[in-house]
Amino acid sequence: MTPTAHPCVAHSSTSVPQLVSIRRNQVRRVSAADGMALEKLAHAIEYLTDELTIECMTAQRDAFQPAGAIAAIELLKKRNREIYLACPIQPTFGERLRSWLGRAQDSMQVSASR
Repeated sequence: MTPTAHPCVAHSSTSVPQLVSIRRNQVRRVSAADGMALEKLAHAIEYLTDELTIECMTAQRDAFQPAGAIAAIELLKKRNREIYLACPIQPTFGERLRSWLGRAQDSMQVSASR
């Protein structure tokens, strides 16, 4: 018996997205408009994924054509990443504390040199 590919396993012809290195405790400052866009994109991605899953379970093997839905999902996910990664990174508490202490130390050195 030779193994056959499952009809729902599709190989996309689009390129693999470039991975972005993100620090573990990194928080981004998301504006209200960006937040709404991310929320709408997430709902659209979820809807298309659900539709693709249902289509996969109910379609006849020869009639199932997932390429369009997969391309749409990939496009929405790409835009989602672009919006999120464009939001400014909020410094951690430790980074803010080090910055504040550094400025305080610099001002003390300036005062001492006078």
